[in-house]
Amino acid sequence: MEGEGEVLYRTVSWDRSLLAQHGRRPAGPLFNIECPQESVCQLHLPHCQIHSEGGCDFLSVAHVTDDGFELIPPVTITDSHVVINITGFSAFGNTDEERAPISPINALVLLFYQPPLVNQTRSILNVLLLPNNVIIQEVQHERRRRNGDKERYIESVSHCKLTPNQEYTLTMDPADAHTIKPNKAEFVTFDSYENYIPTFRMLFRTFVEEVNVLLKEIGASEHVWDDLVWLPASTATQEAPQPGPQPAFQSALSGPVFFRRHRASLQTRLCLLQPLLLRLQDKRVLIDEEREEVVSKPSQTLQKQALLDMLARKGEGAQEEFYQALKAIDVYLVLDLEDRQM
Repeated sequence: MEGEGEVLYRTVSWDRSLLAQHGRRPAGPLFNIECPQESVCQLHLPHCQIHSEGGCDFLSVAHVTDDGFELIPPVTITDSHVVINITGFSAFGNTDEERAPISPINALVLLFYQPPLVNQTRSILNVLLLPNNVIIQEVQHERRRRNGDKERYIESVSHCKLTPNQEYTLTMDPADAHTIKPNKAEFVTFDSYENYIPTFRMLFRTFVEEVNVLLKEIGASEHVWDDLVWLPASTATQEAPQPGPQPAFQSALSGPVFFRRHRASLQTRLCLLQPLLLRLQDKRVLIDEEREEVVSKPSQTLQKQALLDMLARKGEGAQEEFYQALKAIDVYLVLDLEDRQM
């Protein structure tokens, strides 16, 4: 940056047909970037290519605007980022040539677990093969939006090297009475930047506390990735979910009353906006377009104003969900506002 400024960015969908017209394909997320002060002069966009394999030779950055499309040659390419100079804004994303030689890339194996329901023994471990320049928080958010609380992200030793368009198999130990579908699957990178769907599904018929998961390229003798995965929710003594910790206070206010009384204070004191937006989106208080409308505002002050205006229009049900979300995310702000009222 050349000076102070507020940078807002979000990922947006690629126009594959537009890229294909120029012989390009996605090589990373497409970022929509805004800076009202226009003080950003250089971007470092994460890539997943392995320098020694020559894949970086085919990288360039697409700048997508309402008026068209241009390719920006890199200033330099590091082991992890493509660096470009910019003078304007809009959407930027890494691309490579459709006819570029296929070589291994840095990748991730991400695990999402669906534990058994009460009084049942069956559970599912979803295995996603993704380039390592995806945004893990966005993958988690999208999976949560699709599956709600039914699925949990399991941390693992995720990093590995995978070859695009190569087929892989997944195995596990112990394997008795369990199933993996499909038997083999292709690692397709350009779909992975938007469609966070499982490459493999591990289906457990009985309770499992741990499993050694192994990924292998078809035709190779060694595994490309393996990890011992703990599934602590998958125990034979699992009972119905217990209520969470009780709040540190018993509020006399309902959500709508709290919202009306403290709206002016929230306009200035509300800080944790992004996690709050994600929680409201998960609860379907906000749809995707409404959240994007909020984050597109050029300053955090205007973002908070847009959110509070939406909640005022949506009525008491939305205001109650906002109140509950705020207590979960920033309980001390709620405590202080309510103490001041007493």
